[in-house]
Amino acid sequence: MSFAPGLFACPATFAKLLHGESRRIVLLGEKDVVADNIDALEAAKDRTPFGILVTADRASLRGAAKAELVDRLASHDNIEWVGRDYDFDKLGSAARRCRRRMLRVSSIELENAISAGQIVLRYQPKVQRTASQEWTTRETEALIRWHHPEHGLMGPLEFLPEAEEFGFMGRISEWTLREAARQQAIWASQGIQLGSCINLASSQLSNPDIAGTYRDIVREAGLETGSFTFEVIEQDLTDPSAPHLATIKSLRNHGFRICLDDFRVAAGSLSMFEKLPFDEIKLHAAALYKAQQDRVAMSVLAAVTGLAHSLGMSVCAAGVEDEETFEFLNTIECDKMQGFLISEAVLPNIIRRAYSTTSEEDSAA
Repeated sequence: MSFAPGLFACPATFAKLLHGESRRIVLLGEKDVVADNIDALEAAKDRTPFGILVTADRASLRGAAKAELVDRLASHDNIEWVGRDYDFDKLGSAARRCRRRMLRVSSIELENAISAGQIVLRYQPKVQRTASQEWTTRETEALIRWHHPEHGLMGPLEFLPEAEEFGFMGRISEWTLREAARQQAIWASQGIQLGSCINLASSQLSNPDIAGTYRDIVREAGLETGSFTFEVIEQDLTDPSAPHLATIKSLRNHGFRICLDDFRVAAGSLSMFEKLPFDEIKLHAAALYKAQQDRVAMSVLAAVTGLAHSLGMSVCAAGVEDEETFEFLNTIECDKMQGFLISEAVLPNIIRRAYSTTSEEDSAA
């Protein structure tokens, strides 16, 4: 991701986070705040929309005789001052805010995208440790994208908030399950046995009828509900009297698996174990990073993993991007993982080429 070749470049892992082909985000460190770069930004201001992330402290820049440059930067509407003390989450959130200000999705545009088939799925492999300590692919997570005719491949955070606001999430969630089930059936016919993981929006958890509807969708595809995992986030489950819990229990009663997503080892997260018997927890990348840097945090995370195992839950590490994190998973006895180290979210035919046990001729028949 860059604004101009060789001028402002972001780390590859950060670039992938935006999930788009049109990534007009400029990343400025303290050393990048110089007159030539600001001139370049101002010259391009009227030609193309872009966002600016500044990983520097404004007071320090002014103290370094760059007050005029700070004021010139501040004249840009789409700018985020991240500051010196930032992490991957903070940087990513700032970039998403910039991107969303550039996109401004309308109800009509999103309606047309759904009707025209521009909403698509990409599949990220999820690997599991076997009894022989080998890692094998058993599932894929179906990740929604919008193949926008102007902005390229847009990630979910760039249009799903609007989909919620416009009342489209019911249609999108049902379509996602149907499409994932259709693809799983195709893979099965090609000798590829993979389960499917699907993110379930909080707005859908208040609908008491979705368990039966989703069961029927899966059965229509000739599949078993046990091969599907719905991932829900912690913030949706904090109220023990909320209808969310009854809906999730109903989904489990119909045979679906439930995963607690974005688990960060907070007290509230642990209390969820008592309220609802999850089948799996997915560790947030931030929790993994903290545990790698701090021995106490590592001990806590290992203890939580052990507790999950004792309750019959599997534990998945999300956002695994390097060998160091991969090796760390042995320390906390993690069962599953996914992330760019294994694969980014890819087209279905790439999954077929990588895992099919049938020949190309058989697949084409």
